[in-house]
Amino acid sequence: MKNEELDTIIEKSLKTKVDFWLSVDFAQKVTLTVARREQWKNDLREYLLMTGVIIGLLSVAVGLYYYLDKQFILNVFSFVTGNLVMVICTLFTLNFILLADKVLLPLLFNRAS
Repeated sequence: MKNEELDTIIEKSLKTKVDFWLSVDFAQKVTLTVARREQWKNDLREYLLMTGVIIGLLSVAVGLYYYLDKQFILNVFSFVTGNLVMVICTLFTLNFILLADKVLLPLLFNRAS
């Protein structure tokens, strides 16, 4: 597009009457919506990163213990398999607490304000 064509389009746009009006707080609403969406993405990313770090550290610790003392890891494994439902419930509860702390509570307080 040439500059002359662009100038005529801009001039025509500025001379024509507008058929609609935006509300006074339109920019504030758009900014708030974008900020909330980005905050949600950031909180979720932080939760996933923290979960990954915790799983990574636990796997390194288990690997180190397995290398140093295999009998201890076998005892822990037999305890986990013997109490599988309780272990799963505990892990689910801890995961939900982490999710609520990192994602749900900031989202709730952000919407309340």
